[in-house]
Amino acid sequence: MTLDLRWLAAPDSEVAAAMAAVRRDSRPKWVPTRRQVLVHVNYSLMLWYLGIAFVTIGISVDVQHDGSADAADIGALVAAVAVLAVWLVGTFWLHRWAARPPSPKVQMGGWRQDLTALANGYEPQPREAAGFTSLITSGAGRPRAYPRFASSGIEFGNLIDPGSRSADWHYLAVTLPAPLPHLVLEATANGSDLPAGVDRSQRLTFAGEFDRAFRVYAPAEYEADALYFLTPDVMAALVDDAAGFNVEIVDDTLVFFTSEPADFGSAATWERVAAILGNAAARIVDSATRYRDERVPGQEVPLVMQEIRHRMDHPSVPWIAPEPRIGVDGHRLDITDRRHGVWSVLGAVGWFVLRTALYAVPGIFAFAGFMSIVDGR
Repeated sequence: MTLDLRWLAAPDSEVAAAMAAVRRDSRPKWVPTRRQVLVHVNYSLMLWYLGIAFVTIGISVDVQHDGSADAADIGALVAAVAVLAVWLVGTFWLHRWAARPPSPKVQMGGWRQDLTALANGYEPQPREAAGFTSLITSGAGRPRAYPRFASSGIEFGNLIDPGSRSADWHYLAVTLPAPLPHLVLEATANGSDLPAGVDRSQRLTFAGEFDRAFRVYAPAEYEADALYFLTPDVMAALVDDAAGFNVEIVDDTLVFFTSEPADFGSAATWERVAAILGNAAARIVDSATRYRDERVPGQEVPLVMQEIRHRMDHPSVPWIAPEPRIGVDGHRLDITDRRHGVWSVLGAVGWFVLRTALYAVPGIFAFAGFMSIVDGR
């Protein structure tokens, strides 16, 4: 596959003109920006300031002056309110600044990657929710896909989850022509960053470089099936082009993912995507076309024989190939996902405590301090 990467290095004026011609918005409004994060930090700091200032003045009124506010307390309150007034003016302008479009540099970067995608047959299609099932999309959060580039049966980009404590991901997802048994290849080069634990008893052992590059997990009794599509040429392609990616086959989706979000303004990222799609992914897709789980009743007979029998028994009725299926035992691996159950609850509680510490606690302190001052007026 020959890549068209000219937009990554084209002059800014040409990029702007090309984007005007295609009439596309590069960055959706729901993608968080550093400016928006700064606004939230500002609110938290403002509440903590009010809490500390009012509690300090309230202690002075209640403890040092027996519930009566003297001139020094009134002066401290006036000074605190004056600082707050200046801060509120600054917050107003911070809001206006945060609502502005991204900086020209950020905007230009988004345009370059979108034009590169279009030049290579992919549509920029960010999504507020991931559209495929995988270990990286099945957690407690709601990952968003941005940037996301898609064509028929293929998508790739980054998954981000502003409300999650887990990692963001760079991914490639390919739709397979038929479902395959659940399979996970854990890459050793990236420090084993799977988002969930896989039962080690399901591990398959291979010889040579492939076994050093990946830990392979398949459902019990599906070890031989895994070898059907992990052929020597597929293993070599995975080692050569995808050694830094975990690989998951789940139902009819093939997913490559790593916890390092990709920079699609870099030619190396596009070249890596093209190498994976054109080699390892293409070979697995080809294997999936021919695979049938013979444990499923009715699939033990080859499709060719099924068609011949149908034409002999019902010559006037067109033959329709049955939808391929996977047996119950091969549908899912045994996985321990700490993002669910007790661990999910603990994570949610921790996140709630953090948000409370940032907003509710200083707000309560500010209110209590203010009431002490009012009572001692």
